[in-house]
Amino acid sequence: MTEYTGFDNIYRNIVMEIIEHGTDQDPTLVRAKYADSTPAPTRFIQGVHFKLTPADGIPILKSKRVFQKTPLIELEWIWQELSNDVTWLQDHKCKVWNEWADENNTIGKAYGYQLAKKCRKLPDHKEKLNQVEYVLHQLQNNPGSRRIMTSLWDVDDLDEMTLEPCVWATNWKVNNNVLDLHVKQRSADMALGNPFNVYQYAILHRLIADHLDFELGTMHWCIDDAHVYDRHIVSLKEQLSQEIPDSRPTLILPDKYDETGHKRSFFERRLSEVKLENYENNGVFKYEIAE
Repeated sequence: MTEYTGFDNIYRNIVMEIIEHGTDQDPTLVRAKYADSTPAPTRFIQGVHFKLTPADGIPILKSKRVFQKTPLIELEWIWQELSNDVTWLQDHKCKVWNEWADENNTIGKAYGYQLAKKCRKLPDHKEKLNQVEYVLHQLQNNPGSRRIMTSLWDVDDLDEMTLEPCVWATNWKVNNNVLDLHVKQRSADMALGNPFNVYQYAILHRLIADHLDFELGTMHWCIDDAHVYDRHIVSLKEQLSQEIPDSRPTLILPDKYDETGHKRSFFERRLSEVKLENYENNGVFKYEIAE
């Protein structure tokens, strides 16, 4: 059997720890339901931390297929479009937020809406910067800062979000021209959501490091509640029992310069333009969505 390494190994260890030693959710506290309206209880562990270094390669699972475009289109919508409008996603053939769209086809004051807020006033700017502009500016001009962060968890707006954010904070750290990224996740569906999230933020990390001429550092990941749903356990065991391909995917980022030699902005280097080559995997494993 091919040895599990990198993110596949980290992922396998977390999932098997949940399955074998996790706590079953109190049945009286189950909120989520499957499409057939049956309650969807979880088995969970708390306080999960792991880190991924450049030596681990691109953190996209090989034990199953993780769709490449959908995660990046979603993160482009959040970090580059700064949008909460589900219509934009639908126009780009991305359906991940359809179930949470409100009567205006938005997700309320969530995700991209929060990043778009003009929140930070800096001495060399006449107007406040939004959260993404602030991160880029500080990494370029004040890389020693310990305050280069984003947050999607605004207590004043939570009641006007159709879903509170799962991945809710980033913290960007520069050490001797090496860019590290810390990601905070309050809740992680390990069968579906977490592989999707880790891949998309790893690509964001690489794009920003490349854009600002930093060396790629470590991505630190913190999960408060890591869980699997009861109907996912059998398939997860099957997924993680199989031999995985012995290959390393390679990444191609969007061009840093346009045809005239002018440097493109971060917002012009679209995440959906990223290409992944030599991605071998064990195919699709289907898991029911619990809402």
